[in-house]
Amino acid sequence: MKFGWVVAAGVLFAGGEALADPCGMVPPIYVGQNGATIKRTGPQKTYVFFKDGVEDIVLRPGYSGNVDEFGMLVALPSPPELRKVPDEIFAHIAAAVDPPEIVIDLRPRPKPSMSMRGLAPSAKSGGSAGPVPEDVVRVLKQEAVGMYEVAVLEAGSPKALEKWMTEHKFKYPTGMDSVTGDYVKLGWCFVAVKTRIAEKGPTDPKPGMKEKPAAGKAAGAPFGGYIQGMGFRFKTEKAVVPMRLATYNDADDRRQIVYALTTKPVKFEGVPETRVVRQLEGKRLRKNVTELLPLRILGGTLKDVPPARLEALKPSRNPVPHNGRAKELFSGDLLAARTGELSLAHEEEEKELLSIGERLMLRGPEIDKLHTEELEKARAEITEKALGDLDAMTFTVVDGEFPFEWMRDHNLELASYTMPTDKNLPAIYDAVRLGPGGPKAGVRVEGDTEVTPAAPGDKKKGWYDTLWE
Repeated sequence: MKFGWVVAAGVLFAGGEALADPCGMVPPIYVGQNGATIKRTGPQKTYVFFKDGVEDIVLRPGYSGNVDEFGMLVALPSPPELRKVPDEIFAHIAAAVDPPEIVIDLRPRPKPSMSMRGLAPSAKSGGSAGPVPEDVVRVLKQEAVGMYEVAVLEAGSPKALEKWMTEHKFKYPTGMDSVTGDYVKLGWCFVAVKTRIAEKGPTDPKPGMKEKPAAGKAAGAPFGGYIQGMGFRFKTEKAVVPMRLATYNDADDRRQIVYALTTKPVKFEGVPETRVVRQLEGKRLRKNVTELLPLRILGGTLKDVPPARLEALKPSRNPVPHNGRAKELFSGDLLAARTGELSLAHEEEEKELLSIGERLMLRGPEIDKLHTEELEKARAEITEKALGDLDAMTFTVVDGEFPFEWMRDHNLELASYTMPTDKNLPAIYDAVRLGPGGPKAGVRVEGDTEVTPAAPGDKKKGWYDTLWE
């Protein structure tokens, strides 16, 4: 089956002392009259979930260059269900680890009424039909997911995959046969992703795919920034983050930030333990995404804050604008693991809405907001059903450069590892700041502040009275 893409895309080998990208993408190289290229920019952020044989990988790559179209190739152990993820997803994940604090300044000097620290920057699967003949590429599915056109493939050999990529205008680099051959022997599939970021004519659309690209940038105009995020949810006996293809990546920044939600505290095999910078118990993570944002009181304690002021601050302590997307992500994955359903009902509905929007050339934050409002009830029901399962999980943050030589021959695999307590502190690594949080003045107060002090003469002090002793 021919897949109607006309973009020229492929990879370059990043040699020397370069370090690998864990997302497993083959970054694109545009082959045009001027041989223009694009590069991945900024730190690569990846979210990984694994529980009960269900894994989810979320990516939102950043690129720069003067190209109009590009794509990605991702190798996975089984055919995934695909979905769009919110643009702010990684900012919300970081704020789920370290929620912003609402500052109350009681010091006797001119001050703002309140401020916030650490706000985020603005900023059903089909199985294989059996062994694939050596000279064949089997297209398992093709669909539109927002601004992406996606094909899930099984290849009988690296040569067949190379032929398919060449026919569909991807540049298949010399030397990649050994890696793709290993994936073929394992029976893995390949996800080919194509997106357009400029205005062009329609290109042989297939049923269920978008009919033509939305107007955007003029042909050849420079592009820089993050493209739409994608989620790949699939089944696997062992958690793995495929990244061997990423040794062909061309990037200015080799820093990796991986967020792993798993049933135990983990590290990655072959990656130094020092790259593990934070770990949170699931109960702590659930509190961070469900309870009121913490207060930080300067120049006093909770007892010094008038009750009316505490009440007035409640709307600004709502965690949803800061990490609500992360709560939805965690809940969706937990429900998928509980039920074994890789694509949830509201995710399928959202894809249908996105497909309609693309056909009408409707795209952007306003459309995303309408979709969110339409699906809000379903999201809330899923959160209610599954979020309790978060208590049995652990959240791990891994940050730094990963060894290139190891990544060339190995996928990222999880291993049990618990951080030293004296290193697992926001003062040493703040997830929002992506670095040291540093010492903070004042007193931190968490949870509901509607408390009743002990009655006069009561010998038993309530927690309100003893909190700061």
